[in-house]
Amino acid sequence: MNILMTGGTGFVGTHLVKELVARGDTVYILTRQERTDSEKIHYLTWLNGQQPDLTGISIDVCINLAGAAIADKRWTESRKKLILESREMATEALVSIIHDLQPKPKLLINASAIGFYPTSQTTFFLDTEEHEAADNFLAETVISWEKAARASGIRTVFTRFGLILGTDGGSLPLLTKQFAYLAGGPLGDGNQWYSWIHIDDVVRALLFIMETDALEGAVNITAPHPVQQKKFAELLGQAMRRPAKIATPAAMIRLVLGERALLVLEGQRVYPQKLLNQNFEFTFPKIEDALTNLIEE
Repeated sequence: MNILMTGGTGFVGTHLVKELVARGDTVYILTRQERTDSEKIHYLTWLNGQQPDLTGISIDVCINLAGAAIADKRWTESRKKLILESREMATEALVSIIHDLQPKPKLLINASAIGFYPTSQTTFFLDTEEHEAADNFLAETVISWEKAARASGIRTVFTRFGLILGTDGGSLPLLTKQFAYLAGGPLGDGNQWYSWIHIDDVVRALLFIMETDALEGAVNITAPHPVQQKKFAELLGQAMRRPAKIATPAAMIRLVLGERALLVLEGQRVYPQKLLNQNFEFTFPKIEDALTNLIEE
């Protein structure tokens, strides 16, 4: 298949491109920087509204992973504007490309996030049910992001990613650094839910969506066994052979992180019902296996 992708050089994109190429697909990556093509990876310049040249190329699937990082900088008003507008603008531009393509791709996979759901310690959030959105910046971003993608006119899947665990990106490198300095443990009261997923299962889920026409709309990309943060910290400490007893007070985290403290102090108990209904099998359904695999790497 021919795949048109944004965000192909990011954390998830890099892992996904590797698997697409390994199975024989050709990937066209929209980029804002000059890069060197390879046999199966082609970079298309995408600057200031410039449409990429796709003449003679029949695109089967579009994948939109573009957007400024959410967790790496303090949420000033200018940073929040960048986070929101980078997603809206990239999605709107990709949708415009889709409208011009002939024949039309069969699928748009648009990145999204479980930040859509309100934080709760008791509610199970299923992608087979209707849930009201949270009232915060993350939910606002997700709503705008998904709205822009709905205009594609083709089958569209909003992949609501949970906490993605990998050794070369996401939150795990920062957390392991804390434990390396013997400073790991519960964050706040530790009762908040972490709906996590191993990066390998993220890639497998995206490939599965490409092959499963029944999947449409919001799809939760999380493992089927979310854990509370204090349990996550305990198991991470065990995997690293480090203690997990130093609690960080919520007030200190809010002082350091500001508004984005909700990323670590609050959480949702999210369940991947649609994937399971289609018999998707997770390689790492439980956090113990995921952490053992990643730490041993």
